[in-house]
Amino acid sequence: MNLRESLRISWRSITSHKLRSTLTTLGVIIGIAAVITFMVLGSGFSESIVGDIEADQEPVMVVQTQSEPENGFGILTVQTPIYTESDIEALEEIDGVEFVAPQGPLDVIQTGTDDEQVTGVVDVQATTADSFEFSTFVDGEAFDGAAANEAVINEQASQAFEENLSAGDELTLTFEDGETTTVTVTGVTESELGGQTPPQLYLPAEAHYTTTIETPDGETERAYPSLQVGAESLEQLDPTQEAVTDYLQDDSHAAELKQDDEDIAVQTIEDTIDQFMDLVNQLTGFVAAVAAIALVVGSIGIANIMIVSVTERTREIGVMKSVGATRRDIMQLFLVEAVVLGLIGAVFGIALGLGVGYLGVQLVDWPMVYPVDWIAIAAAVGIGVGVVSGLYPAWRAARVDPIEALRRE
Repeated sequence: MNLRESLRISWRSITSHKLRSTLTTLGVIIGIAAVITFMVLGSGFSESIVGDIEADQEPVMVVQTQSEPENGFGILTVQTPIYTESDIEALEEIDGVEFVAPQGPLDVIQTGTDDEQVTGVVDVQATTADSFEFSTFVDGEAFDGAAANEAVINEQASQAFEENLSAGDELTLTFEDGETTTVTVTGVTESELGGQTPPQLYLPAEAHYTTTIETPDGETERAYPSLQVGAESLEQLDPTQEAVTDYLQDDSHAAELKQDDEDIAVQTIEDTIDQFMDLVNQLTGFVAAVAAIALVVGSIGIANIMIVSVTERTREIGVMKSVGATRRDIMQLFLVEAVVLGLIGAVFGIALGLGVGYLGVQLVDWPMVYPVDWIAIAAAVGIGVGVVSGLYPAWRAARVDPIEALRRE
């Protein structure tokens, strides 16, 4: 029996039991659709962020304290203030360092204009004018740090109000202790990270940041949870990053102040992208593991229906053997039918995954990226599921005794 004839007979069997065949492939469809949907969403999210970052490389490093969460999944950023003013001064003396801009959170609970108040929406950070060295302003300019009543906001913060804020507008900030202050917006920075950055407002650190700690030397100094370090050029970025890392990990106050389970990370944009992609890959592995359960269920369903099909078609098998069909022909017939069921599940799973993924990226305004590799993998998995689940039923069908089969009613 040639393959074309096996396909014809298999397709006739599948289409004669449409509902049963649909339910049989449902597990495969769900499993593959889950993986494809997540890959479309993950690829769109990655492209939205990574594409914008890679298009505008800057000689900047971010210094943060990181730890591994208890579940071991991802990276946890620690907000403990351990980078002291002495550390900042020492970093500024390193060859290749253009500037060091500290960043620290401020306990602002409400931000408002004369007409509107927003609570808990805008993240307020204290920093210096240097942190805007490579920022693009859509309106106005950075503050110079000389005046306490100046502020810079990003586009997301500007759009957090019904009437978008612009340079020259005034904002009233309410702190946790009840104190208020009025600041004037000097500039609005362009959206970063593909527009995924939360609403942020920046104030001069010299006037507003007051968090202090006792250093290992016994002195009381202001300390920050993160730093932004600028190199003099992209060519000097790698050696400067190495020098900054060596100082912070070996000679700094931060190295003594951090906890044993914490690490000081000095990351460039490329490092951040790599870390982000590692997280996406971990999530992909998790979703694939969950989807594998559905695929196992789907393969069991295919195997079950094929065993039922062997039982129902025992007499047909006997007739085929009586007219010359070999064991190989019978095994091929049922194996092809199982593979076709698996392939149908893969095709519909891919279509469903792409459809749901497309709706998802359109909803959040991310680019549509087709995960070609995963589509190919999904098709291969569908065929593989069909082969694995069809082997035993096909072997069982091939062993049917034609004499006994012909006696079946």
